[in-house]
Amino acid sequence: MTCLLKMRAMRDQMSVNERKLADFILENTKLLRDYSSQQLADVVGVSQSSVVKFSQKLGYKGYPSLKLAVYETYAGGGLGAGLVEEAGANFSYSDTPLRLLAQKKLEVLENTTNINEADYLREAVAAIQATRCIQIAACAGSAAVAQYLAHQLLELGYWAVYDQSGQLQKSMVNSLEGQDLLCIICDMGGEESLVEVANSARTQGAKVMSLTRYNYNAASIHSDIRLYVVPPEENGAMQRLLFRSAQLHVIESLISGLLAVEK
Repeated sequence: MTCLLKMRAMRDQMSVNERKLADFILENTKLLRDYSSQQLADVVGVSQSSVVKFSQKLGYKGYPSLKLAVYETYAGGGLGAGLVEEAGANFSYSDTPLRLLAQKKLEVLENTTNINEADYLREAVAAIQATRCIQIAACAGSAAVAQYLAHQLLELGYWAVYDQSGQLQKSMVNSLEGQDLLCIICDMGGEESLVEVANSARTQGAKVMSLTRYNYNAASIHSDIRLYVVPPEENGAMQRLLFRSAQLHVIESLISGLLAVEK
């Protein structure tokens, strides 16, 4: 995943100073290689230590490592949503709902694809392959996605169970064993209600896999395998529509991986 995409995806979870740094870097990417940590701090209006902590929060040892990663991303053209937007400007999209939605989906799917590294997807596929039983638990907003996953797994011959009742989910998890897998699917919120289910599964020795929005959230923190969706910038109903498309894209990537292994 690119550092610029990570900044964009994590922006809403950042502090005020972190957001200032992220916004400046995203808007002035090609200039960053000429800035020292002190110069960056001065131009943004934060302390030098804030620059260092910001770099570490993104997973780098310090500012020099972050600066190198940003430059490599820029030089390699890996700007995620920015490139999609730029490419979109060259498309001859007519102003129809079908084509406008296609353009927005392209951006969300591109970002979601980049945020989920290949190793994470391989680990998720391997966990499904090795499991005896897969229990799927989901927030109300992700019920349709959970049902779709359960149906696809059953068609492939896996023992998968899903029920929308939160109380029944808590009861079902007590029957899981060490060779079982709990899959948690959340939309834009509500994952806290599934933490108890995740903790119960881990107590039983089962693995927990989560598919959540990309940020610090309770469901992913309590999971062994973490997959993510990058939320779109749209608000309201359009945001949920695009988010659902990205969820389904990740689910279908897992199914595709299982089909490839079976060949």
